[in-house]
Amino acid sequence: MGVYTWGEYKVEIDEEATRGWYEKAGEWDCTCGHCRNFVLLARERQLPGEILDLLDKLGIPPEKASYVCELYDKDEKLYYQVNYRVAGWVLKELKKMPSPSDKYALHCGREIAPGTADDFPEPFFDLMLFFWLPWVLPETIEGSVHKLLISSELEEDTFEMEQLLWRVIPAALTAEGVELPCEINVLLTDDEGIHAINLSERGVDAPTDVLSFPMFEFVPGDKPTEEDIEPGSGLVPLGDMVLNLDRVRSQGEEYGHGPRRECAYLAVHSVLHLLGYDHMDDGPMKAQMRQREEAILGQLGIGR
Repeated sequence: MGVYTWGEYKVEIDEEATRGWYEKAGEWDCTCGHCRNFVLLARERQLPGEILDLLDKLGIPPEKASYVCELYDKDEKLYYQVNYRVAGWVLKELKKMPSPSDKYALHCGREIAPGTADDFPEPFFDLMLFFWLPWVLPETIEGSVHKLLISSELEEDTFEMEQLLWRVIPAALTAEGVELPCEINVLLTDDEGIHAINLSERGVDAPTDVLSFPMFEFVPGDKPTEEDIEPGSGLVPLGDMVLNLDRVRSQGEEYGHGPRRECAYLAVHSVLHLLGYDHMDDGPMKAQMRQREEAILGQLGIGR
């Protein structure tokens, strides 16, 4: 066992258990563009030197990440979140949202992502690394990713929920066959905040769990076309999502599946609304929407 201090984090790691798992693990095998770009650079050890030094100390091959997600792109570069699962405990933790202006950033926490680490021995935590990498694949980066603009009205730390939304919302768009790059604005709020929005925008004097404001009048099965792209941004502005974290917690507890599953469900639900799905009756349309919600969550490995 070894104790490590990384910035303001202090962790205790079972190096033997960690190395043993990675010796048997395969490399990250998602075939989407940004993941293939990461794996290619990781194999060639083209990650930031500080990150390679850290992984080498832990005996973790860079290409054997337990989770990879692209967060932003700019000027032919991608800003990644890359998780490496580690056997051990976080002794001292600081939750701070990394900034894309940083050369690289580090976060430690119990971030249960699907990926390739379902069989990791307890106890464990996820070492989450954030850094920029160049785009080196032959295909263009243009139009390869969706854009999320996530803001919060809350004083609480929303780091983990934001990272979950970065995974769930693009996956929902992909599952619905949306290939053109889209932009969605997401606001995180509470009962009071969503109550005010519900009243001003819909005339409903009550809080709710999630609100969706689509830009287009799609019907289920429709997909954005080139005509829907905004010339200035090169993106399809799908609309706005308002997510009530008070309800995320209370409904997650009420239904017995926890806040992360509830947050993922509400995000998928809202994406489907932006794509024209509805559930105003108890007939076929509602059943169709429920079926798609469960199918998408299943693909993400987020069960009840």
